[in-house]
Amino acid sequence: MFTHIANESWLPPKVAMLSAMRKKRMWLSPWFPDFCIVLNRKSLLFIELKRQKPVSKTWKILKSPSVVSPEQILWVEILNTIPNIEAHICYGFKEAKAIIEELENK
Repeated sequence: MFTHIANESWLPPKVAMLSAMRKKRMWLSPWFPDFCIVLNRKSLLFIELKRQKPVSKTWKILKSPSVVSPEQILWVEILNTIPNIEAHICYGFKEAKAIIEELENK
């Protein structure tokens, strides 16, 4: 079982401010990991998923691979201090899948 935390911020500037205000009213915290996964071993895995490769050149705002912000690193570090919770930053689906499978087989 998993859920996606809808906390993206790559919207066009005109929409971004309204989206940010809406997220604040919903108590979403910026830079929180993208996915929460319930593992069979009765623990939680949080994954911050980053683009592995640049996206199409026609999307000028997404020309380069994703960069991890200091705040995202802090969230991962804090989550990793809690018992039965692991957090990782993954570049692409294959890396995330490998971590999930590794943790499920522990």
